[in-house]
Amino acid sequence: MLFLNPWLLAGLGAVAIPIVIHLVRRQAAKPIDWGAMRFLFDTVAMRRRKMEWEDLLLMAARCLLLGLVALAIARPFVPPDSSVPWMFVLPAALVGIALFGGSFVLGGKGKWILRMSSIVLLLAAVGLVFMERTLNLKRFEASGRRDVALVIDASSSMDLSLDGRTVFSKAVEEAKQLVKDAPRGTAFLVVLGGPAPEAKTAAPLTHRADVLGVLDSLKLIGGTFRAHEALGVATLGLAEGTNASKEIIVFTDAQRAGWRFDNPNAWDGLGEAWQAMPSKPKLLLRDYGVSPTLRNVSIAGIDFSRSVVGTDREVTLRVTVENTGTEAVTPGAVSLEIGGAKTGEKPVGLLVAGQRESVEFSHRFSQPGPQAITVRIDARDDLAADDEAERVVNVRANLPVLLVDGNPAGSFFERAAGYSALALAPTSDLRRGKTAGKDYLMDPEVIPAPELKDGDLEGRAVIVLADVPRLPERLASKIAAAVNDGAGLMIIAGPRAEAAFYNQWTGGDGPLLPMPLGDVAVDADGVSPSPATFLHEAVALFKDEKNSDLATAKVKQWRKTGEAIGGVPVAAFLNGDPFLAAKNYGNGRTLLATCAFDARSGNLPALRGFVPLVHELVAWSAGRGVDLNVEAAWSPSVAMHGSSGGLTASYWANREWKGQPKFVRTDSSIDFRWGDQKPDKRLPNDRFSIEWRGQLLPAETGEYELTAEVDDVLQLRIGDKSYETGWGRKELGKVTLEKGKAVPFIAKYYEEGGDAYARLYWTPPGGTRQIIPAHAFRPEKVREAGEPMRVVDPTGSPRQAMLRPARVGRELAIGGSAVPGIYQVTPDEELQGLLGIPEKSTLPVAVLSDPGESRFESRTPDDLALVRKHADLLQPSSVADMVGVLQGKGFGREIWKLLAVAGLILFILESVLARWVSRNRRSAENIRVDFGQEAVWK
Repeated sequence: MLFLNPWLLAGLGAVAIPIVIHLVRRQAAKPIDWGAMRFLFDTVAMRRRKMEWEDLLLMAARCLLLGLVALAIARPFVPPDSSVPWMFVLPAALVGIALFGGSFVLGGKGKWILRMSSIVLLLAAVGLVFMERTLNLKRFEASGRRDVALVIDASSSMDLSLDGRTVFSKAVEEAKQLVKDAPRGTAFLVVLGGPAPEAKTAAPLTHRADVLGVLDSLKLIGGTFRAHEALGVATLGLAEGTNASKEIIVFTDAQRAGWRFDNPNAWDGLGEAWQAMPSKPKLLLRDYGVSPTLRNVSIAGIDFSRSVVGTDREVTLRVTVENTGTEAVTPGAVSLEIGGAKTGEKPVGLLVAGQRESVEFSHRFSQPGPQAITVRIDARDDLAADDEAERVVNVRANLPVLLVDGNPAGSFFERAAGYSALALAPTSDLRRGKTAGKDYLMDPEVIPAPELKDGDLEGRAVIVLADVPRLPERLASKIAAAVNDGAGLMIIAGPRAEAAFYNQWTGGDGPLLPMPLGDVAVDADGVSPSPATFLHEAVALFKDEKNSDLATAKVKQWRKTGEAIGGVPVAAFLNGDPFLAAKNYGNGRTLLATCAFDARSGNLPALRGFVPLVHELVAWSAGRGVDLNVEAAWSPSVAMHGSSGGLTASYWANREWKGQPKFVRTDSSIDFRWGDQKPDKRLPNDRFSIEWRGQLLPAETGEYELTAEVDDVLQLRIGDKSYETGWGRKELGKVTLEKGKAVPFIAKYYEEGGDAYARLYWTPPGGTRQIIPAHAFRPEKVREAGEPMRVVDPTGSPRQAMLRPARVGRELAIGGSAVPGIYQVTPDEELQGLLGIPEKSTLPVAVLSDPGESRFESRTPDDLALVRKHADLLQPSSVADMVGVLQGKGFGREIWKLLAVAGLILFILESVLARWVSRNRRSAENIRVDFGQEAVWK
């Protein structure tokens, strides 16, 4: 327990007033000799002890009353994290005051016992107060000028309306008041917190008008408050300040989201950064909490009924609405806007607290390309920020699918790809060798395996190998490269498929098959797929047997498989053998079916569920393409490619690697067969050069044998070893690598003329020759190149975007912090080519908000305990408390009201006690005295 006005404790001297009065009155009572008094001695002696106890109570009450008044005026308070319980200090002080005053009433030994006891209690109370000051208030001692970081939470939940104002506006106003009331010389750093915290001042500023101007310009961002990252930004900013003392003040609500309490290691790193500062900063958490009564309905999610959306049919949009408040709410209608035009509206009924409901809209897109979707609800609640949500869906005009038929003999339905092609586009035109037409999303083309050429693979979203025995190495390499670059590969392993070929088929990301193929198994009665195993997203639609008849299929011959090689089972037969398996491969996907999709397999093609099954498998293999919905972060980025590794590649339009490269990108591996074509339209067909840079990270220790196929020249450097080779396939030599130890990697290639190709292999210890996979490389970070693209963010402000190499391929990076909503990007020629965007059109990108911001999960005592392990955490409840910390006075929970109430009660009790004693003593004056023969009453 400490005091805000400690100098007013001098008022405790008033305790001496009743003591002095008592002593003066006792001295004023002069003894008078009177013979008759000897007859009263016996009676007075009987009353004396009782009178002393009455005087003791009165004196103690009067001294205690004055002590309570003096203590209340001094404004005692309990500091945060008090190390000395005030319930020990206050009673000790008050009992000591009462006993000290009462000791002047008693006589004999009792007087000294009470006096010594009171002195011990008073000294103990004083000692505890000084101990509290040493252990606690020392935290607040002023040590010269201070650098203070003001971290303002600008997340979605700060838009909550309390008492007619948003929490965010209240936080800004309190921050401004703090700046005005802070001690002279205090320097302020302003950090706006959100999904991507941003320092609004490069360093702490001492000019208060500048700081107030920055605070006035702050606007709510939305999304999640990344508190841990915001504290990191504040720490870096404080390091730029010149004052030794540092403080961080966070203005936020009670949200737990974004604090990374589930990752103690992250807080360890932050704690180490604070320890390294000249003085460890205090962390003040100005927590506004959440109203116990909350009306809030939010848009919790938007889902599509199909992963691939086209113009051929309607798609169902499922909007999830959730009541995240504490009261039942009947919101208004949910509306759907596509491309800025309202296309539908659906009502929502009463929602009790915690209830979720779904609203479905059906819509058929008429135009292909990226489409911005906005969903709004007329919630009329306390938090408006979560009443709308945005998504971007890439509507495809068609999905070009190549079906390579490995059994082309016989009629159309006797072929390996016949049923699959008709399932994708049920039109008789396919049987006559024509295309499906614009009425179908899936655009299948069937080519017999012996007639397959390089050009047939260009521009395919999915390549289906229907019971193809094997492929020429040239075509196999081209397909592997296409999948690595984002295409889908679906392998229907019928009885003609040669396991040896498929099991050795590798590319830039290792083996293509999710599982190695084994022998053909035959069962005359047939085995059925098990819907209970349909847990993968590719087949989840068929898990419920009520919606599908796949469980009645009888597959009479299928392929056994080995252990998965980076893949996962998608579905299984009732006997436990895999039916389908899948794998993410580089930027693309591969899917394996272990039985033929024709009459040879059994009755599978005749089932009602066969057509949707083929659609779902092909759609999953195609992937979602470029996802234009991204999480909120600093410089929100759209991944153009998502490989797990690769090399930074620079391309020149000359053979000498001179000047500025035409472009820079991330290549997953060195596995290219350009033939007589150019690698990119910005390069010539001949006389171009490429340089790949990065690191090589082997998966095991040992000696690796290197092989290259080149036309014309490849120069290679791994660590301190160099290699060079010319035209043809050449053994380069061997290199010893250590598992997990990255070594520098540089490869330089140039093309003189004619055909062009470059492929780099290695043979791992105990393994077989394969293209060095993408996951063995780490790209080099490079400087951004090219002209920036224009962007308009959700607030209407201009920004810039760059298409640049990234850790996992290329990405479209939008500059600045993330504001949830729709960004409109004006694409350059390269981006238009990558995404097929029409000229003079913009690319919408949706930065998503976090639904967790609407659920108001509060921080727990364990969460705060984690913070206290690394920081001196204080929780002020007002601007005055924060100013008190900056002034070195401290703050806490004041208890003067408690003392005032106790003093009032004691005043009443003292008055009652004094009146009772007075009346008791007046009645005691009628003492019966026996003078012998007669009784005389006085």
